[in-house]
Amino acid sequence: MLGRKEMVTDEACLYLNVWTTNLAAASEASPHASPAHKAPVMVWIHGGGNVEGSQEWPPLGPTLARHGVVVVSINYRLGVFGFLSLPGLTGESAEHVSGNYGLLDQMEALKWVQRNIDRFGGDPANVTVFGASSGSLDICDMMASPLSVGLFEKAILQSGFCVDSSSPTLAEAEGQGKILARQFGVSGDDALAVKSLRAIPAERLLQQAASDHQIDFNPIVDKWVLPDQPERIFQQGKQARVPVIVGSNADEVSIFASPIVGGKSHRPKTIAEYKEWLQKTFHDLAPQALAAYPAKTDEDVPKAFLAVDTDDDFGFGAWLLARETEAIGQNAFLYTFSYVGSGKFAVLGAFHSEESILLSKRYWTSWVSSPDDEPMSERIIGYWTQFAKTSRPDGPGLPAWPAYDSKTDRYQELGRHTGQIAPDTSRFKVFMNRYNAVNETGDLF
Repeated sequence: MLGRKEMVTDEACLYLNVWTTNLAAASEASPHASPAHKAPVMVWIHGGGNVEGSQEWPPLGPTLARHGVVVVSINYRLGVFGFLSLPGLTGESAEHVSGNYGLLDQMEALKWVQRNIDRFGGDPANVTVFGASSGSLDICDMMASPLSVGLFEKAILQSGFCVDSSSPTLAEAEGQGKILARQFGVSGDDALAVKSLRAIPAERLLQQAASDHQIDFNPIVDKWVLPDQPERIFQQGKQARVPVIVGSNADEVSIFASPIVGGKSHRPKTIAEYKEWLQKTFHDLAPQALAAYPAKTDEDVPKAFLAVDTDDDFGFGAWLLARETEAIGQNAFLYTFSYVGSGKFAVLGAFHSEESILLSKRYWTSWVSSPDDEPMSERIIGYWTQFAKTSRPDGPGLPAWPAYDSKTDRYQELGRHTGQIAPDTSRFKVFMNRYNAVNETGDLF
């Protein structure tokens, strides 16, 4: 996409990069330098499902730093190295937990920013975390974690589901870890199992874990990093009290099954398959979901599925986070990204992570340029960096973007049209009904 066939993978990954043009303040190299001379800091958390990805993609630092911010991008442990839980690892821990190492890496990077960013001309008292996809979900988890208090003042969440109530418990994650251990012939004594696994080459562990799609490596509710399901923490108003930009793309899931990027994902093609998928996803609420996202013929199915799956995975979560942020007295700036590229990407609409391409101005090698790309890029960069500076995405030459108000339920559309719109959010009722049912029973469909 950026001229690479694959990312370089290495267990030794805990590095970060810093970009700054604020050399005058950086040369003072003193925590006592005048805050007026320090620049806002933006810390990028990359996506990739917590199993892949890199701080190098997209390469945001060089572009955003020219807009008056200091940019930090970080790597963190992924997959089996970032989120493996085992009883033996839990027994070694002073906190009696295991897993969540990837989240702890992110928090450690933010602590490094607090200690050192003034040396690069950055203001440790004005830090914005921003991320996309699983990077956005990780930010949500940090907002729900007591361990991250004081590490950032603002958050930008691009296409991340922030009302998750399906994070495994520590016991459940340990059970999955033992399944992986048995695949290497390791069982029995907890301490011995950990010792045996540590003797296995890292590459073998990585390959085996990646090949088993039944094992989920993601943040868990361990009662230390995450004291409860993030969804419950946000519902109770116990999350970090920070302003947010939050949103999703109009056609998020189109890219996941697209041969353009080698994507593979099941998609219902007939009315019968669509109804079957709705039943598995919504159970008793399936008729309500079909009414909200109707398909009368087989030809209607792809469009209906794209809409419901996009809202289920991304759109509803962004909308709910805006409402929950408003409820704790903080500003939320809610958006829908609708920009459609040219060439073969046009059939994908506004696909997952497309806005990150425009934020970096580093386009995929297969991207077909359009005269509209540069103005769109400048708008989204302007919004993001102004938010980092002032806690509001307002600035010279930018269309007004008011804070979300649940009474009017309006979004900011970011696309060839940029401005306030009032989409029909009544379709979210099916997701809200499911959300409320989960809160009442504690079970997720």
